[in-house]
Amino acid sequence: MPRYQVELPEEFDHFIDYRVVYSDINAANHLGADRVLPIALEAQFSFIRSLGYEDAVVFENAGLIMVSAQTDYLSEAYYGEALRVGLAINKASDKSIDLRYSLTKAGSDQEVARVQTRLLFFDYDVHQVSPIPQGFVERCMTRGISL
Repeated sequence: MPRYQVELPEEFDHFIDYRVVYSDINAANHLGADRVLPIALEAQFSFIRSLGYEDAVVFENAGLIMVSAQTDYLSEAYYGEALRVGLAINKASDKSIDLRYSLTKAGSDQEVARVQTRLLFFDYDVHQVSPIPQGFVERCMTRGISL
């Protein structure tokens, strides 16, 4: 059965640089599978901060919760290696956004992993999903990102 792989966009909306640290390494002496999603979430946090928000989980009276994630592991990365993490908003609905991430070895095109997450905006006061805050949409638009 063919395996579904996260498809990457042609362009990314945000990048971070990340260096593989000791706590990222598994018993096989390379980047552990369990560490790829947290690295992607670092890019997510950086992206939200780049929009001018101080809190990357709750802003504009809405919380941001992850409802799904898929990770594709493509090659090994080792302690001390520099990674370039790209993030793109792939799709948005009235209450959710899908983000795609690419982790590549810095200075090359060698992919280490691909990640896709779906995030919902959530109103914790009434405990239900809420629309994407208009301020978030506007801040994305000022960066040339249409939702």
